[in-house]
Amino acid sequence: METLTAEKPSIFKRLKKPSKQMFWAWIAYQTIKGTLTTSLIWIPLIWAWVSHS
Repeated sequence: METLTAEKPSIFKRLKKPSKQMFWAWIAYQTIKGTLTTSLIWIPLIWAWVSHS
């Protein structure tokens, strides 16, 4: 006896498409975070260290 039931998509299939978008959002976030960290923290620290010497 064979019954046809509608299977719910697995959690992996439901997350597969949004995960591609989230990957690129994460890349953009890390790029912006790295740029801000470099420009607002490291460059002033290096500049102060070089100016002090």
